[in-house]
Amino acid sequence: MPGSELVVVSPHLDDAVLSLGGLIGREAAAGRRVTVMSCFTAGPPLPSIPPAQRVFGDYSVRRAEDERALAALGAERRWLDLPERIWREPPLARTLHVFRTPAAMDDFAQLRAVRAAIADVIERGAEVYVPLGIGHHVDHVEVALAALREVLGRGAFERVRFYEDPYALGRACRRAHFVARRRMWKPLAAPAWASPRVGALLQLVAVSARGPGIDDYLPEAATLEWSCTPAPLGDGDEDRKLAAVCEYRSQVKAFGGEPRVRAFMRRGHRALGGEPIWTCRPGRPR
Repeated sequence: MPGSELVVVSPHLDDAVLSLGGLIGREAAAGRRVTVMSCFTAGPPLPSIPPAQRVFGDYSVRRAEDERALAALGAERRWLDLPERIWREPPLARTLHVFRTPAAMDDFAQLRAVRAAIADVIERGAEVYVPLGIGHHVDHVEVALAALREVLGRGAFERVRFYEDPYALGRACRRAHFVARRRMWKPLAAPAWASPRVGALLQLVAVSARGPGIDDYLPEAATLEWSCTPAPLGDGDEDRKLAAVCEYRSQVKAFGGEPRVRAFMRRGHRALGGEPIWTCRPGRPR
């Protein structure tokens, strides 16, 4: 499998780089073909978006940022052009309601499309990395569910690996997730010490979360054996990753600017031993 294509499935433009930029850059530098497949990359015409939300909805800017970031890492890109939940019907009363999941799995509007895209890359023999859905963002949960259903349906436990979403650097978000809670850092090692603003935003995300979790939709996911092996980051890997992250200028600005984001992520890497990679396999019969 090391010689096969590596595909990182990203809910939005920036999630893959924020989560796995070190691994992406290292594998691409070694000559491997790496593709970032971003799912939710489309929205309504910019003039129809309220000014306060245009930082999320200006896709001409965000796609250009993504192209620069992936070029810096030596990766290719694929955009599925599915609409983010923030723009879909029924309309959200508040932006933070993107952290509310629907009552039933059948209510995820794009689950079938995302699942088909993941099935395609599995079938062509790629090594696939998908998010765990930490943070309860409905788009992230939708992608994680699609991936888990493919893994369970195909028995593709050796083909698919799981990475930690950017929200995993918030302690409350980790604790609320059925997998990430198994690996917590000590309070004094928390990334939030490097940027209280980012830490407070992640705390707000956790407080805003409502609705079923992945293990509620798929109880069998909680019965799997989950194990974590952090992908270590050398100085060059981390520097390359942070340079790529900072190409997402519109998003970095919203999180307090480049110096704070760099410090926050460096501290997160130290707390977690690099970029955590999770694998799963069927649990042993009892």
